[in-house]
Amino acid sequence: MKIAASTSRGGLDDVVIEIFGRAPNFTIVEVDGAEIKDVEIVNNERAMAGGGAGIAAAQLMIDKNVSCVLTGNIGPNAYNVLTSAGIKIYRAAGMNVREAVEKAIRGELENITSSGGGGRMGRGMGGRRMGRM
Repeated sequence: MKIAASTSRGGLDDVVIEIFGRAPNFTIVEVDGAEIKDVEIVNNERAMAGGGAGIAAAQLMIDKNVSCVLTGNIGPNAYNVLTSAGIKIYRAAGMNVREAVEKAIRGELENITSSGGGGRMGRGMGGRRMGRM
């Protein structure tokens, strides 16, 4: 199973960051049972794109055969792409990547079941969240 975390620099010692689509890097951890087998740091080339960064990041997760994503907030387009592909999304912002992966394996993380969820979403509307609170 592959677990991806949105990160700044990448690696097991980095921290899961609040954003998904515009995360600078993704740390992809391959696990077998409860054991970490491999770690790959993938640069998010579309992080600074004018639009479509979330969809591109979600497609990258599909291309990398990721089973679940660890992040903080996720926009509606990325959320829809990931969930349509059967990829689970878990809240882990602020946690060390290694710790977050271990908690994901044990089923101890909150499942994100809708897009948004407090904080900024992308760069549109001056960083304001639209919709119900």
